[in-house]
Formats: sequence, C-alpha cells, structure tokens
Amino acid sequence: MTGRLPLLALVLVGLSGCTAVRPQAAFGDVQATVAERADLRAVWVTGTAEDAAARAAVDSLLTDSLTADVAVQVALLNNRRLQATYEDLGVAQAMLVQAGLLSNPVFGARGLWPAEGGAPDLGLSVAFDFLDVFARPLRQRVARSEYAAAQARVAGAVLDLAAQTRTAAIRAQADAARLAMQVRVVANAEAGYTAARLLREAGNVPAVDLLAEQALYEQARLDLLVAEGAAAESREALIRRMGLSGPQAVIPLRATLPAVPAESPLPFVRTSTEAGVPGAAVDAEAIERAAVAASLDLDARRADIEAAARRLGLTDVEALVPTLHAGAELERTDGEWEAGPDVEVALPLFDQGQARRAAGYAELRRAQALYEADAVDLRSTARTLATRLATARRAALHYQTTVLPLRAEVAAQTLRQYNAMQTGVFGVLQAQQAEAEAARRYFDALAAYWVARTDLDLLLQGRMPSLDGGALARANAPSSVPPAAH
Repeated sequence: MTGRLPLLALVLVGLSGCTAVRPQAAFGDVQATVAERADLRAVWVTGTAEDAAARAAVDSLLTDSLTADVAVQVALLNNRRLQATYEDLGVAQAMLVQAGLLSNPVFGARGLWPAEGGAPDLGLSVAFDFLDVFARPLRQRVARSEYAAAQARVAGAVLDLAAQTRTAAIRAQADAARLAMQVRVVANAEAGYTAARLLREAGNVPAVDLLAEQALYEQARLDLLVAEGAAAESREALIRRMGLSGPQAVIPLRATLPAVPAESPLPFVRTSTEAGVPGAAVDAEAIERAAVAASLDLDARRADIEAAARRLGLTDVEALVPTLHAGAELERTDGEWEAGPDVEVALPLFDQGQARRAAGYAELRRAQALYEADAVDLRSTARTLATRLATARRAALHYQTTVLPLRAEVAAQTLRQYNAMQTGVFGVLQAQQAEAEAARRYFDALAAYWVARTDLDLLLQGRMPSLDGGALARANAPSSVPPAAH
C-alpha cells in the first residue's frame, strides 16, 4: 500500500489541472466582442504599463473640441465604475479555476502510550474525498456557464456606458445650442422692449403694447435662466459618464449637432416621402430579427439556464452518491509498521438532497422565465425604437428642408418690407423671434433623432436600451414634431 501512495498522489495532482487565474485572458474576449460590435477600445486599468498609455490617450483626446465619439472613447478609458465592473471577470475566472481544484487531502496522526509504559502505539492516515473527483467535471461545466454569463454581462456594461455617454453628449450639445439660441431670443426681446419704450415716450404706442413687449422680454430672461440650468446639468451628466474631475472637467464641448443625413446609413431605414414630407420607412421586422440575433442579454440568460441545469445535475450526483472518504492508514504495533486502506462512507439517511434539488429546479424555472421575458421585451423594444426613429427622422428632416428655410425667408421678406417702410420694427422682431423659436425646436428634433439612433445602435449591438429616458421624452416631442410628421 505504501508504494501506491505516491502514484495516487500523482494522479490527483494531474486531476487538479490548470490552477492559474488569468482574468486578462477573459478581458481579451470582452475587448474583441466590443470591438466587433461597436468598433470601440476598452482598457482594463490593472497597474501595468498600459495604464500610462490609457491616461495619455485621455489627455490627448481632451485637447480638441469634444464630440460624441471622443466622449465615448474617454469614458471607456476613464470611467471608474466600468473599471469596477471588469473585476467581475476576475471573480468569474477565479471561480472557474476553483471548480477545477480538488479538495485537499486530510492527514491524521495518533499516538497511544500504554499505562504500564513501553513503546507508544502510533498511527498515521491520509484520506481523500472521492466524491469530489466525480463531481469535478460537473462543477467545471457549471463554472464555465457562469463565466460565459459574466463575460456577456461585462461586454454589455461596456456597450451600455458607450451608449449612455453618447446620449449624454448629444443632450449636452443640444442644450448648449438651445442656450446660445435663447441668448439671441433675449437680445431680440430686449430690442423690442427698448423700441416700444422709446415709441411710448414719443406717444406713438399705447401703454398696453409697451407692457406686452416688457412681458415678452421678462419671459425670455426666465427662459434663458432655465436654459442655463439645463445646459449646466447635461454638461455635468456628460462629465460623470466620462469620469472626469478637476481641470479635466473643463471640457471644450462642441455646441453643434450634425444634421440628419438625407440618405440613412442604416440598412433597415429607407428614405421615403410621405405627403410631401421627407422621412423614413423602417423595416421593423428586420430590426427585430437582428436584435434577437445580436442580443448579449439573451446570451447571458441562456448561460444562466445552462448553469442552473448543470447545477441541478451536480446536486443529483451529490444526492445519489454518498460521501466517500478513502485513503490509507499506517500504524505501528509492537514495533512493526502495518499499512492498509481506510474508507469512510456517509450514508444519506436523513439528508437525501431533496431540498437542494427543489431549489435547483426553482432556479432553473426562474432562469427560463427570465429568458422568455427578456425575449418578449427585446422584440417590443425593437418595434418601439423603429417607430421612434422613423418619427424623429421625419420631424428633423421636416425642420431641415421645410420649416427653417420658410422661417428664414419670412424674416428676410419682413426685413425687406421694413426697409421699404411697409412694416414696422415690431414686425421684423416678431419674424426674427419666430425664426429663433423654430431653430430651438429644430435642436429638439435633432437631438431626438440622434438619441433614437444611439438607442437603436445599442439594440443592434446586443443590449436593450431603456425606453423610459428615450429620444423624444427629453426633446419635448409633442411641441417639436410638426403636424405632418404624425
């Protein structure tokens, strides 16, 4: 028996397999997923030489005026909450390695000294949990499923932050543009009020007209106060997403948004004209199919189901196979050493695993129900976003091609009438006021379109965006969308 102990030890060491924990390898898979789906670069700051390169990249990106693309890249390099999420990979990878390890052998020793004196009776033993050997492959399969779920969730967190940052940048840019336009509105209202006051002093306008111009001016000042607050808040929201503080938080934000392209770059969106208004025809069914195929959420739910099923199988094995400790015992009796096998079996008389199996079935049913619920939500979200994008695109294009040119022409014609002494100064100011209001609403519609695009992109990258903070909610859609868009 003593000769077989080293051989047994070697076999058990071989079964222990790879014991190295390499979370960076798991992160490499996440990086590949993110790059493939969104063409983005993610870096895990772990105290290596790559950290300095990431910090230098952030400093370099912040030197130019900030666009949504730049903001997203800075956030992926600099957001600490995202960095904390990466640690989930380390935990999952460590659990995978732990699942492949065998339980440590238990060594024992005893000694009995005769009361009348003489040599002691010594005994040595070593025991292994052999059920652990049988359960090891099952444990590894459970851990691999949980590991796959963790990878999907971490990749999803990266994509979520990218979309949230892009949305925050769009809103900050739109609010900055609205603030600039409101400054123009206040200047216009002040000019109207000043003109009315001078005319009133000359006796050319009634008091009620002066009061009306003063009311417009004071309302414009209040609206400017609101616009300043909104711009400051949206700017801070963007800074939080980017993880900036101190001097870095003074970001040079570009206060413009790109116009809506005449031809949509998305294969699911076809430019069309309905009732003379340019817009989009969206293939909602194609978006739905693509979203389901790309969904990281469903991948994670599927891995949860696999893990629950395998965990249930492991529970069955543990319940059916009694706990078996086997090893060897070495004993010295009357000065002679004797060796032999040592086996201990725990009979499942009381705990037959029924409670653990019931819990395992409940976990499996819960995982299956959550998968089906996510699939329903995903398809509904795809249809909602398709409708939202079509509406937002039609509204923004209507402003670009119809409303803004009309307002500009009205203002120009009114100015020509004023030069020809066919209208008064208030007519010119009112035309300019209407033009500025149209521009403000255009910024709303533009932001709604780009946020809808961001939400749809996120869906097609495999994540489900929140519909509560959607594109049109922030953009005050009811007042922004022209009647022709409905």
